[in-house]
Amino acid sequence: MHEHDSTSTDTAFRVTFPGPFMHHDVVVDGWRVPFIQAHMSGEDRVALVIDRRLATELSVDEAERVVPLVADAIAVALGYGAHPNEDTPRIPPQAPYPRPERVVGVGPDAFES
Repeated sequence: MHEHDSTSTDTAFRVTFPGPFMHHDVVVDGWRVPFIQAHMSGEDRVALVIDRRLATELSVDEAERVVPLVADAIAVALGYGAHPNEDTPRIPPQAPYPRPERVVGVGPDAFES
């Protein structure tokens, strides 16, 4: 099994992989990304598993570019504006904007273009 030093003080990377448990957590800017697990598959390789269903293997450099985008997408899907950054003191309980609502038309021509 390959070891990954998650206690290093090297701040060159925003993405870290604490663990191992049965997997590694994925952390961006000090905040764990929900629904993503990592499995270190080599010295410079990481397998990322999203929602325990989708997986891909990336180099650590590729993960450094891709994971922050995925973290933002997950945060938006959960109702937040973006994944928190290292300056975020705590997560707000709700997004500061209204949630999307389905629009129901009235009459036969309600949604015709």
